[in-house]
Amino acid sequence: MTANVTRLSGDDWEAWANLLLSQHYGPTDYQRVPAKDRGDGGIEGFCRSKREAFQCYGCEEPISVEERYKKQRDKMTADIQKFIDNKLVLQALFGQLKMKRWVFFVPHFDSKEIVAHAARKAQEVIDAGLPYVDDDFCVVVCQETDFAVARDQLINATSQGLKFKTASITTEDVNAWTQSNDVMLGVLKSKIDKLPTLRTQVQRDAFVIKVLHWYLSGQALLDRLREYPQVYEKVIETKSHREEFLAMGALNDSASNVVVRETIKDFKDTLKREAKELHDFCADQLAYEAVADWLIRCPLEFPEVANG
Repeated sequence: MTANVTRLSGDDWEAWANLLLSQHYGPTDYQRVPAKDRGDGGIEGFCRSKREAFQCYGCEEPISVEERYKKQRDKMTADIQKFIDNKLVLQALFGQLKMKRWVFFVPHFDSKEIVAHAARKAQEVIDAGLPYVDDDFCVVVCQETDFAVARDQLINATSQGLKFKTASITTEDVNAWTQSNDVMLGVLKSKIDKLPTLRTQVQRDAFVIKVLHWYLSGQALLDRLREYPQVYEKVIETKSHREEFLAMGALNDSASNVVVRETIKDFKDTLKREAKELHDFCADQLAYEAVADWLIRCPLEFPEVANG
């Protein structure tokens, strides 16, 4: 099984998009509109000075161009209708402002049909004669790369690179994982049994726990990295690429413990080249997570060695 590169979707994309917009326009110019209190009226937020309202949408990926267009089209249709219908809510939000743009902000779009659909929806809004819509109103489709400067500013906010403090993995966390993943636990144990440097069952059991700590800690870090989709995708893509060549590495005559050590070092070095935005500590953590994941899921194998 090879890891897939996935774009942010749902709430994850909305949170990231709001960060980008706030960075781009400034926190006092971009006003986020929370949806928890009786909905958002068809917008995620708006820029006061530009008089632009934003709706952010990220569909589940990977999908085809046609499927992406249909999902984006249907979402735009539904939210433009909210923008028309929720007059009282939106008037209260905008005050005296008249919106010039309703911007459909997505991670990526690749069909001209969604642009044509936006033009049709703009006419519907104009025809509705809304008090918070300007005469030259239009509907625009934007994607993440259109805000590349703001994205890079967020990612490179620290000269040392992105660094996260994740919660320590507890015995309870490890136990919860082992209880619901008995098959993968069995695979991991069978591989650890091949490590000749672990001569007793106590040593082997302790190393299994250590590998699970690597895995769960790294998974927690990956969850945090989803807030920075450009970096997250680089990490997943690098891991997927390296995984394709693990079988070749297992064909050599290296001892199992050497395979583990060299695989960790090789992946970290590759990750530092491909995702320069990462702090060194994070690259370490993700390298150990990758090796743990490969041991659990099967891509990383060891030669047979009899253990006493």
